[in-house]
Amino acid sequence: MSRFNIFTKLIATLLILLIPILLLFAVSNRTSTDVLTDEIIKVKRYQIETFANQLDELFFRLDTYKKMLYESTDVRNLAYPDLLDDVLGKYRINRTVSEEINRLAGYGDWKAVIAVLYPKTGIVIKSNSSLNALPKELPSQDTFWQYYSDSNEEYFMEVLSYPENSLESGEAHMRVVLKFGVGALRSALSEFKANGSGDPFLYHPGADPIYNYSVNVKQIDEFLPRLKGIDPSKESGYMLLKSDKTKYQVHYQKLESLGWYLVDYVPISHIMAPISRNQTMFYVISGMLLFMGAYLAFVMYRNIQIPFRKMIRNMNLIEKGIYSVRMTDKPKGEYRFLYDRFNSMASKIEELIVDVYKEQLRSKDATLKQLQSQINPHFLYNTLAYIKSMIELGENKAAISMTMNLSKYYRYTTKTGNKMVGLREELDLIHFYLEIHCMLRDDFEFHIEIEPQMEDLEVPRLIVQPLVENVILHSFNNHSEYGMIQIRCWSEDGMNHVAVEDTGTGVDYSMIESIRKKIYSSSEEIESGLKNVHQRLRLMYGGDSGLQLSQSHLGGLCVQLSWSSKESVS
Repeated sequence: MSRFNIFTKLIATLLILLIPILLLFAVSNRTSTDVLTDEIIKVKRYQIETFANQLDELFFRLDTYKKMLYESTDVRNLAYPDLLDDVLGKYRINRTVSEEINRLAGYGDWKAVIAVLYPKTGIVIKSNSSLNALPKELPSQDTFWQYYSDSNEEYFMEVLSYPENSLESGEAHMRVVLKFGVGALRSALSEFKANGSGDPFLYHPGADPIYNYSVNVKQIDEFLPRLKGIDPSKESGYMLLKSDKTKYQVHYQKLESLGWYLVDYVPISHIMAPISRNQTMFYVISGMLLFMGAYLAFVMYRNIQIPFRKMIRNMNLIEKGIYSVRMTDKPKGEYRFLYDRFNSMASKIEELIVDVYKEQLRSKDATLKQLQSQINPHFLYNTLAYIKSMIELGENKAAISMTMNLSKYYRYTTKTGNKMVGLREELDLIHFYLEIHCMLRDDFEFHIEIEPQMEDLEVPRLIVQPLVENVILHSFNNHSEYGMIQIRCWSEDGMNHVAVEDTGTGVDYSMIESIRKKIYSSSEEIESGLKNVHQRLRLMYGGDSGLQLSQSHLGGLCVQLSWSSKESVS
């Protein structure tokens, strides 16, 4: 069974339900963002193109004024005063030209300085009487809206000479000059910004930008290095720039009249902020739902799956024969009732099994009593034959010793009183039994050790005799050398131990394992004296008691009885 079976399935179900919603929202959000971005681009492009057209229209109109003055007969006549009739005629033409210049300069909301200079006569007719209206020195070449900057002001100016290109030879008779101050452009940019634009400015590579009056200079200075990458062949366009984690759409439109770029930018991140907040909120809520679902799955796993797994595990243990298992850490709710019913069932099963074992033990005790009532004929024949031989040989002491040991042995084995005897009394029986066999065989000796505090310890009757009998029957029959049997009794760490060891013929590990399997087998078909001893100890003293086999340091087999110091549960 998978450890996180239900938990994993619930999480997978939540993900299957949540992922399509997240994908749908992501696609919808992306579509909305793209549509809004396209609309921003269209609106901003329309605004910047409209304003650029207004500026171009202004400068093209001023250029038209220049051509009108350049082609005016009266303006040209003043270049040749000698051809005029009299002073009054000169005054009349001068006044006519001045009125025409002021009339042209007065058109529109944006004012410019319009002037006509006559180099040969030194006459200057201009629309503005300010001393600084025209620069002290005009450019030596004719220009078309060239940008100039000095300590006093910044301006655009264009100059046209008559005859054309005659200035190089010093023969220019007339020069038409138009000057437009940058201050007017700043005002126009500020007005454009006030109408809902971003932060417009004029840009030309190699020149200082022309800002509006409320410009964010620091922000624009961050854009200027990137603006150098504008393709000169493109009249308009936009680029995406990032500054201080804020994304900007920077739009530009080239002015045909000036050759400069009108630039404006939009903080796209600020415009998209509501959408981003909604997106973040949706993802946070989705994460919370996923967390709550995972927590719910975990609670269900802990309160349903884990108790169920514990119950299955304990049922498997009962199936393997471990009937003492119980359900602990009882949960709340329905599983508590199931745990109680399981514990009640396990207790009843254990009681039934114990009753069966006790009944089997009683049956074995009855069998033992029956065996005790039947004297082993072969063993008795051998001892009687030994006594007869000793009498015939005149060995009266040997005959008397055999007779006494035999009588004490049968008196103990045929007694049907208490089932429990002192360990000292049980070892006396072993002493009589081994003395008899030593007289009959004379090929081994024995040694018995017991701690004084264990002599009065009560043990089941005939619990050690099967171990010694097993040594006599199996260890020395095919053994040519003189043998040794050692019996030790000691107490350690709350456990009592009796070990029977022999020199024997030696046993290997595989043989010991084979004997262990027979002793520890739960099958009723396998019967042996050692198995009966093991089961009697476990039933009377608990699961830690029983019989253990190992190789003896004497060279043969070591069979050890171990049981708890607590009183018998029988």
